[in-house]
Amino acid sequence: MPKFDLKTIVFMSMLLTFMLSMLLAITRKHHKKVHGPGYWAVGNLVIGLGMVLVLMQLDAPKRIFLPGMALIGAGLSLYINGIQAFIGKIPNHRIPVVVFFLLMAIDAYFMLNGSDIRMAVILGAIIFAAIYLYCARLTFSRDEGIVGNLFWIASSLYLLMALLMLGRAVYASQVDVGVFDSFAAWPVNAYTFMLGAVSQFFISSLFVLMLSYKLSQNLESIATIDSLTGVLNRRGLEEAALKMQDICKRINLSMAVLLIDIDHFKKVNDQYGHLCGDDVLRHLAKEIAGVLRSSDVLGRYGGEEFCIFLPNTTEGDAVGLAERIRARIEASPLKMNRATIKTTVSIGVADSVRAGYDFKGLVATADSAMYAAKNSGRNRVMSYTQITRDTKQSS
Repeated sequence: MPKFDLKTIVFMSMLLTFMLSMLLAITRKHHKKVHGPGYWAVGNLVIGLGMVLVLMQLDAPKRIFLPGMALIGAGLSLYINGIQAFIGKIPNHRIPVVVFFLLMAIDAYFMLNGSDIRMAVILGAIIFAAIYLYCARLTFSRDEGIVGNLFWIASSLYLLMALLMLGRAVYASQVDVGVFDSFAAWPVNAYTFMLGAVSQFFISSLFVLMLSYKLSQNLESIATIDSLTGVLNRRGLEEAALKMQDICKRINLSMAVLLIDIDHFKKVNDQYGHLCGDDVLRHLAKEIAGVLRSSDVLGRYGGEEFCIFLPNTTEGDAVGLAERIRARIEASPLKMNRATIKTTVSIGVADSVRAGYDFKGLVATADSAMYAAKNSGRNRVMSYTQITRDTKQSS
């Protein structure tokens, strides 16, 4: 037997893990849109129960501790469900059930029939190794940032535990079968049990950190996303535009802006009601987004106005895009239960070549062009160059 108090180490690890489970469970209760913590919390509790059952029989000669090992396997499988839910996949709820009954069946067959218990130990270790390897694969991440780094650490811990289990299976195949007469008689059992409890605590800590970071991201998203249309709000739009401005200015690329205003939107609200007006805003945001590139930034600037920032785009290219947006909105009326609401937009265009990179300057210039489009009859696109030329000609 190794010279450390196995029960104390496992008990302290399980106590700390239980505290983390409570934190995960509370978070799951109050943040239901974040998936995964519930599975991890229940998995920790199931693993804890299994470890308690095994610890109670450490010194029992050839006792049946198979319910404890099966519960540990089922708890680890719930980790798989939690990871799947956290990364956006559909959890496979059959995995914990299959693992539980598979471990029960293996241990029951070899122990109750008086067969060579060595095979039960080997097969159990292989199953645990497979679970850890699957967890390592799910947490293997190529993403950068904090969550990606935390997933890398979790994947490494899972991989180490899988290798440990495979080593346990290989070693079990070579030792004398007499060492399996009691759980504590084989020192490998104690080391495996201790490392499993400690790794579980560290992995639970990583899950708590990942959850905290994701919640902070969600809060930041709420602060920068327009709740009605799902596009950026004015604050988010300005932050994204400033980042784009820094990049374009650094490598000397032009950037353009479109300012879009819905024509006669007040009449829509007066005739159909504000709820229908909200539907129109959502409809237009969807139609506009369908025309844009992934690098373009769309936001609701205020009221019925939308703003788009276009990197590496000249005024001429932006005018072409604006025309496509105008035509698409005109050709895509919103069909309601009782009516079909036709809308048009007026769009002002400006770019950094003529207005500079400053956020307020660009928007103000596009705003002037947009009002010129409205004053010219609406449902049209006007560029800053065009209104400047018209002004010079008229003077």
